[in-house]
Formats: sequence, structure tokens, C-alpha cells
Amino acid sequence: MAQKLVAQKLLGRAMTRGQGAGPYDQGGQYFQHPQHSQHPQPAGPPQQWAPPPRKRRKTGQTIVLSLLAAGISAMAVAGWMASKSSPDMAAVGDCVARDGDSNIRIVDCTDPKRQYEVVGKVPDKTQVQFSISSRTICKAYPQAKTAFWKGESGGDGYVLCLAPVK
Repeated sequence: MAQKLVAQKLLGRAMTRGQGAGPYDQGGQYFQHPQHSQHPQPAGPPQQWAPPPRKRRKTGQTIVLSLLAAGISAMAVAGWMASKSSPDMAAVGDCVARDGDSNIRIVDCTDPKRQYEVVGKVPDKTQVQFSISSRTICKAYPQAKTAFWKGESGGDGYVLCLAPVK
């Protein structure tokens, strides 16, 4: 106990004089003078941190994207349905119905609106060739009573040879 008191007095004297016996006293504690601090002190008042920005809700963007996706899907389905009934997709055995004065569309063969059955398809014919030989162009298909041409004006197209549905 007496040694501890002597050490405290010696240490107290050394601290008051600004001189120490090293960074450790005899008790193993670390002392450091304020003028020899290893960490720089901040200049001015402590910095205040702003709260993090609030996250914006993206409900408007989500709704717009959902509507856009639904619209694109609806157009894709409508396009697929339209192409499904297009005469371009007609094959031998399909049934068709008139769709106005100069067009036809594919219909189910059980549909009461069906008027013709496709009995033949002649590719690579121009509209002029079709006009000149419309009575003989489907000669290879004796059950055909009418024909339908589709293509680009001045270019090639195809002829559907049609037999009336019984």
C-alpha cells in the first residue's frame, strides 16, 4: 500500500510537470497528454447528418407499365386471331366465308356461315394471270366452282380453288 501511494505521488508530480516516465504508469494504465493526442479534433461544431431521403413510391409507374403490358398483349392476341382467319393461312380442307365483296376469311367447318371449302391452292400467280385464266386456273380441282386470288398488285400471289359447301 505504501508503494502504491509513493507511485501516485511520483506520478502526480511527473504529470504536473508535463513529464512522464513514458506512456504507462506503474499500474499498467495508459496516459496521454492532451497536447500529444493522436486523433485530430474536429474544427467547429459537430457535423449534423441529414436523414436519408424517403423512397418514392412507384405506384404510378407500376400502373402505367402494367397497362402498357396489357395493351401490347391484347394487340398481340388480336393480331394472332386476325392472322388465324386470314386467307394467307388457308390450307386444303379449310372452310371459308365471304367477308365483304372482295375478301374471304377462314371459319370453322361447323360454322353455319361457311360457304366454301378450299380444295386446292395454286401458288405464284399474278393478278393478270388469274384474270385471264380464271375459268381454267383451278382445272386440276374439278370440284372447284370458284377461285380467289390474293397477292400484291403487279406481283405474285396465290389462288385458292373453292368448292361450295353442301
